[in-house]
Parts: sequence; structure tokens; C-alpha cells
Amino acid sequence: MLPARALSGLPDAGRCRPVGRRASRRTLHREGLVASEFALLVPFFFLIALAGADLIRVFRAQLRTETIAVQIGQIVSQCRAITTPGDRDNFWAQAQRIAGSVIDVNSGTGGSVTISAVRRNTAGTGNVLSWQMRTGSTSQVSRLGTTVGGTASVSNSFVVPANQTLLVTEVYAIVQPFALSAGLIGPVLPSVIYGTTLFLSRAPDATTLQTAPTTSATPDCTA
Repeated sequence: MLPARALSGLPDAGRCRPVGRRASRRTLHREGLVASEFALLVPFFFLIALAGADLIRVFRAQLRTETIAVQIGQIVSQCRAITTPGDRDNFWAQAQRIAGSVIDVNSGTGGSVTISAVRRNTAGTGNVLSWQMRTGSTSQVSRLGTTVGGTASVSNSFVVPANQTLLVTEVYAIVQPFALSAGLIGPVLPSVIYGTTLFLSRAPDATTLQTAPTTSATPDCTA
């Protein structure tokens, strides 16, 4: 047994504080701060996720737009003759198959597809629009021009070679950002996407494509 003097030097048991309780309070305080910070950041993370989804939608739409322009342009460039509505409707159907559910190019409220035939003018100094066919929204205007027999504005001042026909496919697609992310990145992303291809005719006599398509329900090029 310890002497009374030794016992009198021990700390007063009534003044001892449980260490575990103080640590528990500090832990709860830190967890509360983390939860509050997380709650404040959740809306920001949600907007970032929507913005990322918008970017993916734009990239997919751009890829489909360019694919339509390339594939339809290649098909048309190999035609020896074109009929309407026979071949024309097949062009539009093929364009919408490529578009899938990603973009709309075949309705009055979506994008559009335009096929134009361009030839050299008689002076040999510029280009003339021989004919043009289109589907989809009429608000998406061809960059070549729309007046048959008028000047066709081809990029980089390209002049169609003599006795040749230039077949131009233009595709417009509309991509609307999500409502919540429109304020964050809406002005940055394009709402109208454009793709185009230019192919010289591969027909044995390319000048035959300078005449407007024949009226027939029977396809000639896409039969």
C-alpha cells in the first residue's frame, strides 16, 4: 500500500476528462464540414457533367454530319444520271440512315442536306449553279447560292475544269445544348454544324450531269 503522502500527489480523479470524448467531437466536426462542402460542390459537378455530355453530343453530331457529306457525295459523283424522286429519295433515306438518332437532316424542323451541280461559266472565269436539290429545313441555305443559272460561290475560288461537273453535298445539323448547361457553355458550342464535300463527276460524260435530274420514280443511279 502506498503511503498517504504518495497518494496525495496523484491527480484529482474529478478533474480528469475523457480523451475519447474530445476526439469524437473533433471527428464529428470535421465530418460536418466535409458534408457541407460536398453539398455546395454537388451543383457545380452536375453542371460539369452536363457540359461534358453536351461536348460529346456535338462531337457525335459533327462526325455524323461529315460522314453523310462524304458518303452521299461519293454516291452522287458516280452517277451517270439522276432521277427525281427516284434517286433523290434514296439519297435522303441513306442520309437519314447514317444520321440515325444522333441528328435530324430530313425534317422541316431539323437540319438539311443539299446536293448541287456546278459547271464553269461560258467565259471560263467562274462557276454557275446548274441545279440543286434539298431536303430538311429551308432555313439552312446553301453556301453556294440558290439561284439556278447564277454564280456559284465555291471555296478558295475554285473554277470547275472545262467539260466537267462539280457535285457539292452540304449537310447542316442542329444541336441544342441542355437547358441547365446552356448558360455555362451554350455560347461556346455551335448550335448549327456544317459539313460539305466536293467531288468531280466520275461519269464517262460529266456534262450530262449539268442537266437537271430527270423526273421519274424509278431510280437510275441508286437502283
